[in-house]
Amino acid sequence: MNKYKFCFIICANKERFLEECLWYIDQLSVPEGYECERMVIRDAKSMASGYNMAMTKSDAKYKIYLHQDTFILNQNMLPDLLDLFADHEIGMVGVVGACDFSAGADYTLNWDVGGAEVSVGINSHFLICEKGTDRTDVVCIDGVLMATQYDLPWDEETFDGWDFYDISQSVNFLQAGFRVVVPCVRIKEDIWVYHDKGRSAYDAWERYRKIFCDKYRSLGYEYSDIGLLKMNEELNNQRNQIFKVFQAGDFDLTNELLNRLGEDDLDLRLCYVALFLSIRSEEIMTIGRSSYSEARELDVFIEEFDELKFMCRRMYFGSTAAVKDAAWQKVRERLDQDRITMKMIWATVFVCVGEPNRLWGEVVGRYEREVCTLIQQGNIFGAEHLLLQLDKDKRGKLGNVLLILIGVLHRELEKQVSPTVFDVSLDPGELAQHFIQMKLYLRRLEFGLPEQTWMEVYEYFKRTGVSDYMILYLLQNNIFYKEECCRNLSVLFTKMEGADSMRARLFAGLAEK
Repeated sequence: MNKYKFCFIICANKERFLEECLWYIDQLSVPEGYECERMVIRDAKSMASGYNMAMTKSDAKYKIYLHQDTFILNQNMLPDLLDLFADHEIGMVGVVGACDFSAGADYTLNWDVGGAEVSVGINSHFLICEKGTDRTDVVCIDGVLMATQYDLPWDEETFDGWDFYDISQSVNFLQAGFRVVVPCVRIKEDIWVYHDKGRSAYDAWERYRKIFCDKYRSLGYEYSDIGLLKMNEELNNQRNQIFKVFQAGDFDLTNELLNRLGEDDLDLRLCYVALFLSIRSEEIMTIGRSSYSEARELDVFIEEFDELKFMCRRMYFGSTAAVKDAAWQKVRERLDQDRITMKMIWATVFVCVGEPNRLWGEVVGRYEREVCTLIQQGNIFGAEHLLLQLDKDKRGKLGNVLLILIGVLHRELEKQVSPTVFDVSLDPGELAQHFIQMKLYLRRLEFGLPEQTWMEVYEYFKRTGVSDYMILYLLQNNIFYKEECCRNLSVLFTKMEGADSMRARLFAGLAEK
């Protein structure tokens, strides 16, 4: 037994989730003098059998059994485990558990110690239990993460599936005389893991709950039917019917049935359907198109959505700028290839983490920098393409100003006006300041300030080549006393360019209207 070694043991059947799980393991701080190995069991007959197989192959003293959809957030977890295991009576550590005995063994429904951030398909939330001290002794822990410093066989004969192996192993450790503990979580920053669990149907769970209660009856467990199987049977019939309607392409009826069923009763498959339809609808309303027009594209959507949420979480949880930048680069590549839209990013952000506003703030910052870079490169319409993918209230002040200026540019190019508004500058900050300055100057005329202040207005408009289309936009959208402003503009241009000048006549005519 190598007492300076950790082994991560994972049963896997989803390669992309496994890859993400391993990425988070790679971010962990490894104590000096210690080493880590990773052991992945594919095609395991059951969780217990897979864990037994890996346990006998590894000589690591410290073994960490975790789900493929579990992402470790506490980068100091390994030193923290060593601190806990310094107490040799502690045999196993979990992140979520139960300190109160339940005769029905329905612990999964009622965890009361520890915490995690959990995704259940269409939302993400913090599970923070109120009980416990710094390290709390429990009767069992959840299988999301189970760390041990002693090897005890997993009961693969009795628990030959994917449920209750964790509760059973907790009992095994306690009966062997070891303590099972969970570190206390009081605030979200204390959470050790993110669990991308989706939704559970509980059919198999209920069957194994009965098996567990029968096996450990001598410990006070007693099975009683709590109605889950009957409820699940009814729900599964409804879920299957909804999915058939979706496959038939009747999206309106699918949405109606999803709303009638309710968010809490969706299974993982229908969670993806709900996201598919929501994002599709938002994209069509915002940019007039969506990549997902038919039900048969659901699998492509799921692949893109999962990849996007993984990268969003890396930006959210990443501890270094390099990690965040690399994640955004992968998102940007998909944007550039039109595989995703900003609307899809927005929708994904608000379901993939427990604090979406913080993540969205970072995304918007990066989005604005992408827009600014395109403009600086002279790719004005590439910037417009990106800006139009978000609603006005989501693209930010700078984005809205730039989109206004691009709209003016379209009119200027259509009428072959030169110079255009983008000939003033390709620096987004300077363009925004230019826009603000034009508004301020027009308000001098709107409010009838003394004429001696108007000369500066004319000189600025002349120097920067402000077109009539730019002035007309500001008049229409930013000036309240339009007639007064137009009258004074006519006076200004008459004085500077003559009564017969085009601008003098234009604004005189508008003042009369």
